[in-house]
Amino acid sequence: MESKIQSPEYAKMSHATAISLGLVNRRMYRGAVNRCVNLLVHYAEGCSANCAYCGLAKKRPGTYQEKSFIHVDWPIYSMDDIIQTINRAPAYVKRTCISMITNGKCRRDTLDMTRRLKAETRIPVSILISPTLMDRQDLIDMKEAGAEKVGIAIDLATPELFDKYRGKGVSGPHKWEKYWEIIRAALEIFGPLTWEHTSWSHG
Repeated sequence: MESKIQSPEYAKMSHATAISLGLVNRRMYRGAVNRCVNLLVHYAEGCSANCAYCGLAKKRPGTYQEKSFIHVDWPIYSMDDIIQTINRAPAYVKRTCISMITNGKCRRDTLDMTRRLKAETRIPVSILISPTLMDRQDLIDMKEAGAEKVGIAIDLATPELFDKYRGKGVSGPHKWEKYWEIIRAALEIFGPLTWEHTSWSHG
């Protein structure tokens, strides 16, 4: 059954988003709200990357179902339920952001999810992409599917640190040069960087 509960028909949602949308019966500190619907592409086999600090790292102990993106719950919902919830969400909800993982199916399924969200909801769609999986045409396809913006998380400040914690140092697939290649292509296709690109919350 678990193998059928996967993207593009299902997605994980950040705990803060689920609280803000009323899907989880909790309250945020001092009435805080999450203005972005943060979704995470989901597969039973998980992510093939091994970033040293990530809760979803391939070599982190435990099954993928036991792991968490950033060490808080990310409950799974069907895209039907997600779309219905977005369409009745309070006015302060301004955007949806789909976060990719490093999995070969992710490009195709992220496009499917983007098209659905663009066609069936009222708010813009962004994608936090996995450059390791992508080429220039993928970025064009994402824009044509309805993505307004993309985000790229480099996470480390130098090539050496990147390689140590995301690349060869942890037997991971990511390469500094590939990330910057995709950043340059994204700037050409989606336009120049703005402050909003750097301020999404994934809590």
